[in-house]
Amino acid sequence: MKKTIIYIMLIIFSGNFVAQQDYQITHYMFDNLSFNPGYAGMNRNINATMIARQQWSGFSGSPTTAMVNIHAPVDLVRGGLGITYVSDQLGFEKNNIARLNYSYHLNIGSGQLGIGTSLGFIQKTIDAEWRTPSGNSWEDDSSIPGVGGTLGGSISQSSPDINIGLFYSTEELYFGFSTTHIGGFSMEDLNIQNVHHYWVTAGYNYDLNADIQLRPSILIKSDVSSSIMDVNIHALYRDMFWAGLNYRFGDEIAPMIGYKHPFSDGSILRIGYAYGITTSVIGNYSNGSHDIMLNYNFKISKPVPVEKSKNPRFL
Repeated sequence: MKKTIIYIMLIIFSGNFVAQQDYQITHYMFDNLSFNPGYAGMNRNINATMIARQQWSGFSGSPTTAMVNIHAPVDLVRGGLGITYVSDQLGFEKNNIARLNYSYHLNIGSGQLGIGTSLGFIQKTIDAEWRTPSGNSWEDDSSIPGVGGTLGGSISQSSPDINIGLFYSTEELYFGFSTTHIGGFSMEDLNIQNVHHYWVTAGYNYDLNADIQLRPSILIKSDVSSSIMDVNIHALYRDMFWAGLNYRFGDEIAPMIGYKHPFSDGSILRIGYAYGITTSVIGNYSNGSHDIMLNYNFKISKPVPVEKSKNPRFL
């Protein structure tokens, strides 16, 4: 199994040593902020989301991702603010991403447009314990400057991370476009260059009847050289339970279920789980993927309006 992962990594990093495709998750419809800063504060409440994903479970070195998003509207800046943290690991590469997000909100038509930007950093670490199928340590690779076995362990480096995005939302639909890793900053010590990623997402809420609401959505992610598209449809029953299916072209099909619990103050708790069945050749070595989502939407109480009246006697 370890050799299988190594071969997969060699395919991913073949040719010029460049950054891998950005992380991917099944619950993307609950996680717009991690790839589109324009979404910050768009739902008008304090929103916290945690997602954990284990991809291709069953052998060591498989991709694992954990992320946290917190954002809220801030009237003082005429928009929203948020923070994002992502921990992503694939084989011998570990990535830590931290961002501050800002979105300026404009009322357009029946909806709202968020114009966002985020600034943060990416830290990449390469684990020196990994070896090629021939048994040689990657530290002997002369294409990675400053290694050559002299460090006796892992090597890491950080670079700036700049992202921009547009997000438009109404009561029935949403659409977003964003680009991440602007500038393509390089990490010379690792001989790695971050590449731009482009994200397109859209979704629609359709009331099938009084009890069932259908929520189809798509997510397209591309670094120009390769692209991944997710198509999802799930049904929300009585605004409490949902079930559906996510299909990632050429990769996996994932049934999903979830529960939505409203509180008396208007806050909402959501819990979701998806199990990904790998459809590619990797499925011969994998036990599938697990994607868990936890979301808490804290209702911001609006101040009670002060009623004033005038008495004609004191005009």
